[in-house]
Order: sequence, then structure tokens, then C-alpha cells
Amino acid sequence: MSTVRVRSGSPRDIVGVAGIHLATRRATYPGMLPDEVLDAMTPASVAAWWRAYLPKAPRPNTLLVADAGGDPQGFVFLQAAGQEGEIFAIHVHPRAQGQGIGRLLMRRALETLGSWGCDRAVLWVLADNHGAQQFYRNSGWAPVPEGARVENIDGASVTEVSYALPLAAAGGCPA
Repeated sequence: MSTVRVRSGSPRDIVGVAGIHLATRRATYPGMLPDEVLDAMTPASVAAWWRAYLPKAPRPNTLLVADAGGDPQGFVFLQAAGQEGEIFAIHVHPRAQGQGIGRLLMRRALETLGSWGCDRAVLWVLADNHGAQQFYRNSGWAPVPEGARVENIDGASVTEVSYALPLAAAGGCPA
């Protein structure tokens, strides 16, 4: 694989982001989401979801894409969450996992949230996604007490848990 770089994403990246998002869900979420939900997801439906979500996402927000020679390997989407910064989604294509791309994306995400003036980063993860939770704990994140919610993913109710990480910056995210 050629050198991986993280760059700002744009609308032209939606198809690649959707492909990564779908591939990671299909590889990681069996048993966490019903088979019929996973089977109904298509590259087109996931891309349509991102196209609909991005214009209404809380601001500020940023899409970062990790690519190798122009081939997207992973992405992270950040957005404001009140006075905190939220890592809304972070996914690395299954074929590229274990190569440090997730850590690279996380580092750039935290730098970006810090540049916004956020003093804390938060994220939500499926309660049954123990692999992702281990990645977050290994990266210094801590579970948020009482940080659980039920979300709807394409008609499936799933429990998510929250993690938080203090950032060096102070003053909160811009509203």
C-alpha cells in the first residue's frame, strides 16, 4: 500500500465514504444489527444517507478521509455537540484495518476538535461493539457514566454507549 495521507473530504468523497461505511458495518455488525438490516444496506442507500445528513449536520463539522494513492481507506466525521466536539463516525475499511489508519484518523480528528476550541471530545459506539470500545480505551478514552442511549439504525433499535476524552484546548466549541 502506498503512503496514507489524511485530507479534508468533500462531496466527491461520498461514494468512497459510503463504501467504507458499508464494508465496516457488514464486517463488524453481524449479531449487533439484524441480518435483514445489514442485507438491505447498499452502496447507494448509504451514500444517499450521507448526502442527506451532511447539509443538516451540526456546525462546525468536518469530514476527513484517509487515502493511499487516491484510494480511500477510512474516514472520520466530526461535528459540534453543544460545547463539546463529537466524533460522529470513524471507520476504516476492513482490508486496511490493523495498519495504523484508525490511529492516524483519530489523531487528526482530535487535533481538529482542539483547533475548534473544544475542551472535550465525545463519541457514541454500539454497546456490543467491544472491538471498537477496546480501540477507544487504548487511545485514552473513558466510558461516560450514565452514557447510554437507544438509537434507531435503519429500523433496528440498538444501545449505544458514550466515551469521552479531555482535550488540551479550553473555551468550548463554537456554537
